Amino acid sequence: MRNLILILVSFILVGCSSNISKNKTTLTNQADFVKVNENICKKYKSTNKILYGCGTASSKSFDLAKSKALLNSKVIVSDSLSNSIVKNESQTVSENSKGIKREYNSTETGQIFETSLSQYKIVYDKTFVQNGKYRSFIVIAYSLES
Repeated sequence: MRNLILILVSFILVGCSSNISKNKTTLTNQADFVKVNENICKKYKSTNKILYGCGTASSKSFDLAKSKALLNSKVIVSDSLSNSIVKNESQTVSENSKGIKREYNSTETGQIFETSLSQYKIVYDKTFVQNGKYRSFIVIAYSLES
């Protein structure tokens, strides 16, 4: 009888640990955050037909945390749709009595151009409490097919 109870308890614990993002409401440390983030975002992988954006943000305001997470999701999808990398390079060579001085500068920036995401759908939305703040996770789906 005791062995049967032990086996049942172990199955329950294993089942609960795999659903950490479903059952948990508080993130107590960075390891919890990483596990939850990984569990949520790995479920939603972009394909040739659908782009997913998995955004997260924290704030002392519940509404602001949700708003920032949604914006983060939109930025991720927009980045996939219309991203451009701009690279500026400059090389300066000067000579004086002490010798030749060479300078090389390179800067790269990523730009997201204006993108319309009017047909996205929120496919996941959950908020946790983390260190006295709200931590929201929002995943959006954007169909590439009309």
